[in-house]
Amino acid sequence: MSESILSVDHILTNYYTFGSLIVTVLLAVLTTFFFTLKDKTVATKHMALACLFLCLFQFGYLLGAFYYHPIASYHRWITGGFIIFGITHFGQFFFRFPDNEDKKAASIMLAILHAIAIVVVLWFLVTVSQGERKYHFTAHHWDFNSEGASRILSLFIAAYSFINFLVLPGYRILHLKKDKRGTLFIMLIAALIAAVVPNITNVMSRDGAMERSTYLTALVLLFTLTFFIITITFINNSSERTTFMVKIVGISFVTILLIMQAFSYLVDQEKETSYDSTAIQKALRVAEGGERSKDILFVIEYDLSSQNLKKAYLPSSVNVDLPLVQADLYNTALYDEVVTISEAEYRNSLRSSLAKTPYYFEGYKNAIIQFLDENPDSEGAELKSEVSKLIEKLNRRTFINTNKLGDILPEQFCEEGVKYVEKVKNVDTFRDAILKHVNDCKWDGKEISGRDLRVEMLKFFRYFKPDLTRHYRKDLDGVSHYIAYMTYDAKKKINREVGFNYRDYRAYMHKSAKLELIILAIVMFVLLIIFPLFFRSALVNPLYALLAGVEKVNQGNLEVEVPIKVNDEIGYLAESFNGMVSSIRDARRELQDYAENLEEKVKERTKELQEKMDEIHRLKVQQDGDYFLTSLLAKPLFFNANKSDNIRCDFFVHQKKTFEFRNKTGDLGGDICITGNLKLGKPDDFRRYTMVMNGDAMGKSMQGAGGSLVMGVVMNSIVARSAGNKRILNRTPEEWLTDVYEEVNAVFKSFSGTMVISATVMLIEDESGKTWYFNAEHPYSILYRDGKASFIEEELKLRKLGLDSEYPFEVQTFQLLPGDQLILGSDGRDDIDLTPDEDVRTINEDETMVLRFVEEADGDIYEIEKLVKKTGDITDDISMLSVIFKSEKSPISHSPEKDDLSQQPVDDFFDTPGDDWDEALTATGAFEEGKILYQNGEIERAITVMKKAFLGDPSNQKLNKFLGLVSYKGKEYDIAAKVLTEFLKENEGSGEYWYYLAMSEKKLGNYESALKAAQEALKYDSENFQNLINLADVSRLLGNVDRAVTYVTRAQSIDPTNKNVLKLSKLLEKATSLN
Repeated sequence: MSESILSVDHILTNYYTFGSLIVTVLLAVLTTFFFTLKDKTVATKHMALACLFLCLFQFGYLLGAFYYHPIASYHRWITGGFIIFGITHFGQFFFRFPDNEDKKAASIMLAILHAIAIVVVLWFLVTVSQGERKYHFTAHHWDFNSEGASRILSLFIAAYSFINFLVLPGYRILHLKKDKRGTLFIMLIAALIAAVVPNITNVMSRDGAMERSTYLTALVLLFTLTFFIITITFINNSSERTTFMVKIVGISFVTILLIMQAFSYLVDQEKETSYDSTAIQKALRVAEGGERSKDILFVIEYDLSSQNLKKAYLPSSVNVDLPLVQADLYNTALYDEVVTISEAEYRNSLRSSLAKTPYYFEGYKNAIIQFLDENPDSEGAELKSEVSKLIEKLNRRTFINTNKLGDILPEQFCEEGVKYVEKVKNVDTFRDAILKHVNDCKWDGKEISGRDLRVEMLKFFRYFKPDLTRHYRKDLDGVSHYIAYMTYDAKKKINREVGFNYRDYRAYMHKSAKLELIILAIVMFVLLIIFPLFFRSALVNPLYALLAGVEKVNQGNLEVEVPIKVNDEIGYLAESFNGMVSSIRDARRELQDYAENLEEKVKERTKELQEKMDEIHRLKVQQDGDYFLTSLLAKPLFFNANKSDNIRCDFFVHQKKTFEFRNKTGDLGGDICITGNLKLGKPDDFRRYTMVMNGDAMGKSMQGAGGSLVMGVVMNSIVARSAGNKRILNRTPEEWLTDVYEEVNAVFKSFSGTMVISATVMLIEDESGKTWYFNAEHPYSILYRDGKASFIEEELKLRKLGLDSEYPFEVQTFQLLPGDQLILGSDGRDDIDLTPDEDVRTINEDETMVLRFVEEADGDIYEIEKLVKKTGDITDDISMLSVIFKSEKSPISHSPEKDDLSQQPVDDFFDTPGDDWDEALTATGAFEEGKILYQNGEIERAITVMKKAFLGDPSNQKLNKFLGLVSYKGKEYDIAAKVLTEFLKENEGSGEYWYYLAMSEKKLGNYESALKAAQEALKYDSENFQNLINLADVSRLLGNVDRAVTYVTRAQSIDPTNKNVLKLSKLLEKATSLN
């Protein structure tokens, strides 16, 4: 070796150089990155310091790997001196991330750890400098033989790792918010993997338990991935501002480093194999008596028969430890003899071969014999295979112990070496064999030096391997090193060892490694210099230009236009941005134009809107007029003309569609009810019948109304023909119903399916109650008997009128008993939205629900309607017709309560007196009849009678007064309002009727008129409680909250617990709070 310490001749790179350089470069780049971050936090500074110290730590390994000279032993100063500081600053990063909350505690901990680290490192540097230097063939680098100091330092490293990788981060994680806890946990796990795994593999590789290349590959892979994960996690979660360029270059950088590491590993393995092949060929040539190449430094022969060692070629410049060489040559020769033993007599032959071995092979011999004794049943190939595996396992263990014994200094070996052997594990046979010869530092009773004692013990642990296997030797001068291969001649039983210069091997590996380093340098240049320049022009600058445009737009500058250099994705984005800014600019100009000409544009838009609204209103009025005329046509057709004493009828028809026309409200739909009386039979033998019909025409509003209008005209025409002029029709009930069906069905069929109707038509004999009927696909008829409701039909037997029916027409019969009630109704009774307050409607599918309502209402059709409404919203027209046979209970005639005007069918059309008007019915008679009807609960019939009387004598104030009262009670508010207004013109002192007028006007939505009428009522009765409530409510509806509060207060003084008072008070409080 050259005497010059600093010389390029000592620079001999290899795979370990390349791997160490990759990690060093990675950490150097990360150090630069973290230090150059703007506005970095305290935690980031400590991360930068941690990367710096770890970079110096790896740089120490790099020096030891590429510089082949004893001076490289001082790399131990760098690796041992900086690792603790790197761990310390890692802990500070974890403890201070992200916002340095526990600043004081962190500073105290940092000062303590630094102080201890400085003392330990200084002690370590001094201690290792005093040790001798040695060369690690497993790691291919120089080092100090200071295992004691290294062991103590490793304990401090373990303690620092525990504090900085577990204690401090654990405390910080427990006190972090959940959103940051995961971030710190990920970085901590990555750091733990990089800290723990390489340290364990490093110790194993130095002892020989693992290939050094495996350790270095794991180190590079784990460090690269770990710091990549930490950096990416940090970038994505830190407050420091970074650019996406860092991520692009970083990911590319890591990927290329891993690829280069794999490439270097493959090339190195190929070069190792190539060197072994060449050297073995040279060794075999010498063994065969051929020419000895110049690079062969020595040849030593060992005769297995005579057990003599011969120096075939051993220059004086080569000084190897011959006793160890002899032991190695013997072991290898014996290994070849054992391997060639035939499988048939393997056990006996093996025992015979082992019986002749020298004393230093006793450890191997005893282990093999012990195995044979423990496996007496194993023979042949199986036994040979198992023994081979045992030898391989023993070789691994002896190699580790050889390295550890070789690290003990000669002057300490007498004590430390013996102590080590006494405590060694997994090699009991070797330990026992050695201890037979050792006693108080004497070998077989002889005083020997520590160096010789070490040689004697090392003989027992020499490897037991086949020939042509590479092994290394040290010169006794402690500086020179050799690579040797053994060749065994089984015939002559001579084993030879051929040695080569170790430096030549390093020079051979240096050639390829140097090229790898050059490639790595080029790759680093491209990645760190060319990549950023390329991306800056192709990606960064266009994006910065786009960001600049965004910032200017944020500042209000809409004249920005981002230049488009390349039509790629960013160019498309810039073009879209320019288009967006242009749209905003144009929109702002239009907005400015609108702002400057707002008044004119508002007038213009208002005019346009008013024209459209006028047109819509005109069309709406026209449509409502059509509705109103249709309603007027339909109303007279829905007539309860039954006059039978035994059969009492009542019905209501409430259409779904409501409308308003010229302050008149009405409804329109497809439901229809008609009743009348017939005489069937012969003039001298006839019977009286009551006809009832309930129908539901197909379609909504106008379409349905058309169907019901046609049905009403046809049915009324048929009844008029059948019963007009007291006519007795010579037909049976079956024949009459058949004629009705055929005539009505023919009329509706003429509409070619565009107009159909479901209906139930019945004829009931007045005396016997026998019923003939047909049901044309109409809801089943209900029989209410003895408090129980049921259907009289069981199945569909006829299609709707206007459609062809697959069922033959047949008149059905049913017998009514005295007190029975029949209820006919349209499908509105079943079409109920059970979830009116939800987005998705749930329509009732239970057709028997109405039976329960009939029973609960005791047959009152108006109460039945109330129960239906309580169940949900009615989604269709609804009509019901009640027929009671021979019962003292008269049908209840009243209108159901209505929640709002939109659901109130009001007919303001006053029928002119027709042919059926009895001229003998004077005003007095009309008054008396109306009074009786009113008292019997037949309000609708009372209103009809009084309206006809009113037309006959509109100036009769008595009739006006009673008509106004009856109309109000019957909820015919439009009639009540008009009649009472005329009545009160001449009877202003009737305070009670002023109240009825006020309520009627309020129900019609005429709140101003209602307020005036209520104030007139207040003049005549200031303590009328109901009038005070009405005044307060009307005032509220008109928006006069103060006046409403005044009237509510007066009402509270009369009845503070009244529910209407309480409800109004809450509404007024809410209105007051909103104001």
